[in-house]
Amino acid sequence: MSPRVLIVGAGPVGLAAAVSLRLQGVPVTVVDKAASPHTHPKAVVLWPRALEVFDGLGVADRLETEGHPLTGQHYHSNGTRVASLTFRRLRHTKYRYALAIPQHTTERVLRERLSALGGSIRTHTELTGLRQDADTVTTTLADLDTGTTREETYDWVIGADGVHSSVRSATGIGFEGHTYEQTFLLSDGPCDTGLATDSAHYFMTDTGVLVMVPLPDKQWRAFISAPREIPEGEALVDTVARVVSQRSPVPVRFLDGHAAGRFRIHRKAAERVWQGRVFLVGDAAHAHSPAGAQGINTGVEDATSLAWRLGGICRGSVPTADSERVFTQWSDERHQVVENVLRDTDLQTRLWGVRGFRRRLRDAALYGAERTGLLDRVVIPRQTQIVQRFNPGPGQGRPKAVGVLRSHARLPNVEIPTDASAGTRLHDFLSPTEPVAIEFDPAGTPGHHTKVRHAAAGGTGLDVVSLSGPALRSALGISRRVTCVVRPDGIVAELTPDTAGKGAGTT
Repeated sequence: MSPRVLIVGAGPVGLAAAVSLRLQGVPVTVVDKAASPHTHPKAVVLWPRALEVFDGLGVADRLETEGHPLTGQHYHSNGTRVASLTFRRLRHTKYRYALAIPQHTTERVLRERLSALGGSIRTHTELTGLRQDADTVTTTLADLDTGTTREETYDWVIGADGVHSSVRSATGIGFEGHTYEQTFLLSDGPCDTGLATDSAHYFMTDTGVLVMVPLPDKQWRAFISAPREIPEGEALVDTVARVVSQRSPVPVRFLDGHAAGRFRIHRKAAERVWQGRVFLVGDAAHAHSPAGAQGINTGVEDATSLAWRLGGICRGSVPTADSERVFTQWSDERHQVVENVLRDTDLQTRLWGVRGFRRRLRDAALYGAERTGLLDRVVIPRQTQIVQRFNPGPGQGRPKAVGVLRSHARLPNVEIPTDASAGTRLHDFLSPTEPVAIEFDPAGTPGHHTKVRHAAAGGTGLDVVSLSGPALRSALGISRRVTCVVRPDGIVAELTPDTAGKGAGTT
């Protein structure tokens, strides 16, 4: 019998894990406490790296159709613009923009994809208990419609059930960190405003921050730090509208149809994201400020970077004896990512609220960083998660670099001229299930297209893609033959340059 995986939580993170596993033919059961899908926008920005992940799941085109592209961000301090950032200068990705899209739309697209792959969701079902041994996980699931409970046994459990994760609680994993003192408000709905609809807008003032993000169908997300005093009886939507009009130098008028909410934000992380046969992903593993819109983006990478590894164990292509090594690597890498996200979002949240000399220093730094191009060269690739590099663990070797290729880092999704009419990008050669070896040989006659040859798994156990042609010199910055072993998540696991420094010859 095929190994069975239980996924607790049918938000975008749990659904991404389910779709990834179903694409590998792994049976999954998805349960969710809610009786029906929610209709709230919640997380509303997908960065280019997340779009690459969704492309691998076969849903990026649908999301693009239903989303709203954002090409930049503008920062204002007390009504004066101090910096602008653009995504148009992003390199080595086909997504040179962010996508504004309500979370409920992202979830709907993923649910439809899961259904097409033969998966389904058991709604109104709550995990109330969990115990595991060396071979299985026994769960207690409550049917909230009937009030009955039953025990079900699985080979693996993935907790994607949010900040108040029942999986994390049942496993006894701590959730360390703190909650910010500041309260925040948000409202989603139509607005009449002259703000540019191709960018997100940040207004940092001495009374608090305002963030305006355009959404599809002429909707807007308004996010504010709550004012110190709110008049008794004032509706939350009216409070947000009033504060928006005070903090935005461009008039913004709320139209009918807004929905508002109040929330606190946290900086917390699980003590560990893997224990035996149980894993934590998304908000179950980490919670942080919405500054930088990293939540859903980090979560779907948690899920899919786990799913291809777990899929290999379930399918038998990776021996069960290697599971500890495989999941240790995943856990170490996600710890590095989460540590960076927590630090970056905390810094941005604190910079929103600085006053006096610190505000002037912040504004001068932003202005200078824009003028020198530092924001576009460094900040944007980091924020959009296009630049991904990991510190290798024991036995993984030291990092290597040749041209734009780096080991333990994301493979640049460079477009190369081939016989295909629209050209080909490197990520097109990745496998959704197994690592693949890509050989780059820059030898050849200038002006010729890059030749592509495929070879099935041989002695190395890997499928091999061979690319040869002089265009690789400029596209990748290489002058000699290089071989990369690239994982399904686009990370270069190994990089081996030709030590002789010679290509394979003209082809």
